[in-house]
Amino acid sequence: MGFLDNLLGKKKKDPVPAGNKTAKAGESGGSEEKKDRTGGFIGFVLLKEAKWEKQAVLRTLREEWGITPDDTGEDPSKDEDKNMAVFWVNGTMCAYSLMEAPVPGGEAERFAAANYFWKEAVEVTGTHTAHLLISVMGNEKDPVGAAKLFTALAASVLPQPEVLGIYTSGTVFQPEFYLKVAQDLKAGDLPVMDWVYVGLYRGKKGACGYTYGLSSFGREEMEIIDSAKEPGEVMEFLYDLCIYLLKSDAYIRDGETVGHSAEEKLSVTRSKGVALDGMTLKIAF
Repeated sequence: MGFLDNLLGKKKKDPVPAGNKTAKAGESGGSEEKKDRTGGFIGFVLLKEAKWEKQAVLRTLREEWGITPDDTGEDPSKDEDKNMAVFWVNGTMCAYSLMEAPVPGGEAERFAAANYFWKEAVEVTGTHTAHLLISVMGNEKDPVGAAKLFTALAASVLPQPEVLGIYTSGTVFQPEFYLKVAQDLKAGDLPVMDWVYVGLYRGKKGACGYTYGLSSFGREEMEIIDSAKEPGEVMEFLYDLCIYLLKSDAYIRDGETVGHSAEEKLSVTRSKGVALDGMTLKIAF
């Protein structure tokens, strides 16, 4: 289990480098499923050097994203500790913590290898000497709201000159990519590609894909194994399904079917994960 997974309480095997309504899903989850929502989000902003402009970040958070700390607790902008900012937003705890060392164990470099959108990811990630830990915790009742808050916190840091990338959701994102997707929030959409990573690899008989990040929303991760479709189609289908589930507060379960239409019925089977540890939902795509 990696450093990020230890913090989030989930496991992922080593990676293999590489919006439309899509699901005829079940009804919104009942009380038992909602208890499984974690509402916790953590990321590591990779830095060239161990420094960040705390006041500038808090100002961006307020002016660009409309996020202001609750009146309860100390105002983080008045805290003289330059390495940390801890505050609450609508009762949800948020924190920035500067760590004057790389992410332990070369973990960020390993998982950067899975980012097929950024060919220099491993090389750039390998140059980081410090990181800024971002965490949003304690909003189990509204994990989507907590994810939106985390995205705003991350997007307020990424424009800073020391930033190389952000390690979260099972890979390392290029700052420009993460920021572009984050703009979906301003349009009233969900920046799902910042929240859930879809990994792709070639199996013995076809294209394979997996999600990493749905567990933070109380859902089980999904996998497609040995599809005859192209890898791009696998990626698009999984992302479309993630968007549907989170926008509609829907769930899919073992034995159900999903599809782009009422006629398309793709079976869902729950079994031991192939690319991920634990149980996953396999979509016959």
